Amino acid sequence: MNRLRAFGRDHATALFMGAWLVLTAGTVVLALRPGSLPEFTPNVLTTGNRTFNQMMAVVMVSISLIIPLTANLYTPTLVRPYVTHPMVAGGLAVIFSSHLLTMAIQVLPRDHALLVPAMYVYLGLYITVLLGALPFLYGISRFLRPTFFMPMLTRKGLRGLQILGRHPEDPRAAEDLFESIDVVTNIALTGMARGDRQLVLLALGSLHTLLQEIQASPGAWRRDRPRFVPGLAEEGQAYLTRAGIWPEAYVLAQTLKIMEVATKRQHEILSEVGGQLVETATLAAAMGQDPVVELHVMTFNALLREAVEEDDLRRFQNLCYYYRLLIEGFHGDPERMHGTARHLLHYGRIAARRGLNFAMETIIYDVGELVLSLGPVDEGQAVEMVQAWAGPLWLESIAPESPTRKAAWRTLIRTYWEAKAQGLEDLANAIYWRFLTDDAIHRDHLIQVLDENRELHYEFNDRLMRFAHLGTRAEALARDFETAW
Repeated sequence: MNRLRAFGRDHATALFMGAWLVLTAGTVVLALRPGSLPEFTPNVLTTGNRTFNQMMAVVMVSISLIIPLTANLYTPTLVRPYVTHPMVAGGLAVIFSSHLLTMAIQVLPRDHALLVPAMYVYLGLYITVLLGALPFLYGISRFLRPTFFMPMLTRKGLRGLQILGRHPEDPRAAEDLFESIDVVTNIALTGMARGDRQLVLLALGSLHTLLQEIQASPGAWRRDRPRFVPGLAEEGQAYLTRAGIWPEAYVLAQTLKIMEVATKRQHEILSEVGGQLVETATLAAAMGQDPVVELHVMTFNALLREAVEEDDLRRFQNLCYYYRLLIEGFHGDPERMHGTARHLLHYGRIAARRGLNFAMETIIYDVGELVLSLGPVDEGQAVEMVQAWAGPLWLESIAPESPTRKAAWRTLIRTYWEAKAQGLEDLANAIYWRFLTDDAIHRDHLIQVLDENRELHYEFNDRLMRFAHLGTRAEALARDFETAW
């Protein structure tokens, strides 16, 4: 519906602009029909001069209003790209040129050889101003829309990065790149304070694009004039400089700064950040940038710690989902995959010690999902994940006094029967021989799962799907076992 309304507005604007251009062109043609150019010169100069003065006043008033509005709404740094934009500079240049040409024509003798060419140029400028008046005013008014200036800031940063790749010593290019990052961060913080989620999402998308391009831009520029966020310890600065990953660290630190002010009512922003971090971490892993991958894991860890400290279960649950996707992306690097899984369990245990048992239930479920997602890709890795992490976690969680006993039983039973349904016999056996050799206990817990085997969660949340749901094939196999026993 929003797209239809936007299309309707754009369509109506295009029709209005087209009608304006046709009407203006027709008026100019009719005005130029009577008499020859020399006879028409005095009238043209008088009318044109008034028109230029009025347009100059309208344009200057519009600019003087839009600049403070934009600065107050978002950030004062936007003033510079506004006044230097080619459209604004070009429009002002046309009007100033018209005034200068008017003065020149006024002092030329009537029989001067340049008078007729100057008049034709003057008429050309006059027609240009008339035809472009509304489109120009519409164009400069768009500066108030974040969808206009955010891509502009992103392109500015990308141009600076491209220049740095060719000319590492160019200080202006580096200034453009990191000024764009800082301005985008400030805009996101302003949006957070105002509760403008769309503005924050646009800013995060811009930072994500810049981070991706920085990752794909190695070069000598990384060795010169490193930049760091305020407060970073000298030892950390030395490491980032030595490893050549200070630009990525700079962007990730700005992302964390934005998320520090996110409230419990802004979970969709966290989801956006989680997806972006998984994407850039996967890109770094594919490019063999191990230190950059480690920075991404550290960023996730910082976000998880903040969620635990704020007792924000919903944020923790969202982060666990993207943390699982992050671990899945490391299936080609077993050491990295197991190390990251250890971090996830660590924060789950911290949450459990603080009494956030639902946080540990989420991790129990996500570890099961992780095992099932790894199975079709590399069943050996999935079995190893059960032996190293999922198995000990489930064993600990099904203890008689454990508050997560029910969730753990349902998760391991679901993982077992889904593995059976997918033909992952090695994975299913790894779970069976460790937990399910007692058919009576297996059947008792399986009956509870089957009795509540609904696909959707009982509450509308970010996951939407119920944790312990068995698919059609897995349910059929489980019911055959339950009936035959």
